[in-house]
Amino acid sequence: MEDNRSRLLWRCRRGIREMDIVLQEFLNQSYDTLSDTEKISFSKLLNEADLDILNWIMEKDEPENDGVKNIIKLIRHSRKKN
Repeated sequence: MEDNRSRLLWRCRRGIREMDIVLQEFLNQSYDTLSDTEKISFSKLLNEADLDILNWIMEKDEPENDGVKNIIKLIRHSRKKN
């Protein structure tokens, strides 16, 4: 399991520093509480382009995939708590 987390942490490293922080904080603070389905959706999110993820997090656009859309909502919610 730790090996998977290390891979996810590496995949959270993006070309935009702010996104690195947002995704890594979400992984460290919320990932363990996600359902298996949500974990798969988080992994799918990490396959997306940086600018798409940024636009989704900033509420400028929404992903088409419902699972990814749910993860984006969870990330936004976690950011509001901080």
